[in-house]
Amino acid sequence: MTIMPDMLRANAEAEIRRIAAYCQGEVGIAARHLGTGAELSVQGEARFPMASTIKMTLVLTILDLARQGRLALTDMVSIRPEEMTPLGPLGGEFPHDGIALSVLNLLEATITRSDNSATDVLFRVAGGTAAVQAHMHAIGLRDIEVKRTMREALCVMHEIPLPPSDVSMRDALRDLPPDQHNARSRASDPNSDYGHPNRDHATPRAMLALLARLWAGEGIEPAARDTILAMMARTSTGATRIRARLPAGIAVAHKTGSGTGTANDLGFLTLPNERGTVALVAYVKGSPLPVEARDAVLADTARLVLDYFLLTSPAG
Repeated sequence: MTIMPDMLRANAEAEIRRIAAYCQGEVGIAARHLGTGAELSVQGEARFPMASTIKMTLVLTILDLARQGRLALTDMVSIRPEEMTPLGPLGGEFPHDGIALSVLNLLEATITRSDNSATDVLFRVAGGTAAVQAHMHAIGLRDIEVKRTMREALCVMHEIPLPPSDVSMRDALRDLPPDQHNARSRASDPNSDYGHPNRDHATPRAMLALLARLWAGEGIEPAARDTILAMMARTSTGATRIRARLPAGIAVAHKTGSGTGTANDLGFLTLPNERGTVALVAYVKGSPLPVEARDAVLADTARLVLDYFLLTSPAG
C-alpha cells in the first residue's frame, strides 16, 4: 500500500499528540520546510506563554531599527545598575557599575545566554515593549503580544511586587527562599498572572512566521540576518530540548524560553544531504511535571519533526 502525503502528515501529527500527553500539560507545535512550504501543526493556533522566546521579537525590532539607520549594531550602550537581573553574563558576573556594551554584544548575550539584563537594555534601546509590539503588528504578526520587560516578567514569575525603579531585580530577588527563586521548576498555577492569555503570549504559527521572516531576511540587512543566525547556532541554553535527540551532524540554531509550567524552544534544523532547512516552534504550558519531563517532550517532538521532513523532502 502506498502511503499518501496527507496520511504521512496526519500520522506525524497524531504521534506529536501522543508524545505531548507525557508532559500532562498543553503542547503547541508548528514546523515548516522553508524550501517546499510543507508544514506540521498541532495546536498551532493556541496561545502559549513565550517566556524568553519573546526575545526574538525584540531581535527583529532592533534589526529593523538598524536597517532604517536609527541605530548601528556597533553603538555602545551604557547599562544602568537598576537594569541588572541575576544570572547570565551581565548580572551574574559583573557586580560593579560602569558597564557598556555594543548593541551587537547585547544581542549576543540575549540570544546565546538568554541574559535578561541585556534584554531589558535592548528593550530600552528599542523604545520599550510598546515599540516592539507595534513592530510585530506592522509586519503582520498580530498573534504575538509583547507586554512585559524581563524585569516585569520576573516579578510575575517569582510572585513578588515590582520593586522601586531604582532597585535592580538582582537585588530584589537576592533574598528569596529557594522554592520561590526556582520558579521555572514549579508546576503551573492556573490562577497565576503568568498564564494570562493576553500577556506575553503568542501562537506557535505566529512565531513560525517570525522565524520564516528572519530566515528570508525580510526587513533585515543580509549581514545582520547572518549574524543573528550564527548567534542562534551558538545558543548555550536548552541542551536537553530540541537538539537533545537529533542525530550527530544536524545543525541547529535556536532560542529557548522557560517559566512556571513552561518549556519552549524554537529555531532552525538543517536537514542532511541538502534537503533544506526546517523552522520549528515547540511550546509547552501548564505542565505539573518537572522541567526535565517538559524538555523530554520537546526533544522527542523535534526528532519526530526531523524524521518526517527527512522522509518527505526531496534531496537538493
